[in-house]
Amino acid sequence: MPILLARIDDRLIHGQVVVGWAQSLKADHIVVINDDVVKNEMQKFLFRMATPNDIKLSVLSVVETADKINKREFDDDCTILLARTPADFYRLISAGGKLGEINIGGMHFAESKVQLFDAIFVDAEDVAMLEKLAEMGVLLEVRMVPTDSKKNVIKAINEKFHKRQV
Repeated sequence: MPILLARIDDRLIHGQVVVGWAQSLKADHIVVINDDVVKNEMQKFLFRMATPNDIKLSVLSVVETADKINKREFDDDCTILLARTPADFYRLISAGGKLGEINIGGMHFAESKVQLFDAIFVDAEDVAMLEKLAEMGVLLEVRMVPTDSKKNVIKAINEKFHKRQV
């Protein structure tokens, strides 16, 4: 089966992902895409502990993930891709990885970030990356859990930052 979900969530693996998304989608493989986590044995250990035993976990760099997508190595699994930032998915697509839609589920508060939705805070780099992803033809939607209604992140960015209605 193809990739079931590509999600931006700065917490990566946690209850919403494992219980809400993985169970709902019947995922059997979670791929954490982050060049820093790949090098951090403690984070990888903690993510393995948070992942149910019946779900395979891979922690890959952005380039490795793009390569595996191109080689269709996830096609036999029911896969969820998780990235911490929009920039990770932008780099993945720029490296040749094909994605049609990205779910945004958690980008939490930090200095210099502005709130777009309940748990979605963005800075100028996030906005630029999200706009570039949209220009590449990627559909971007905000939902914390599968039962939430989809929200249009580009519309919210245009209203908040560009002061125009879409």
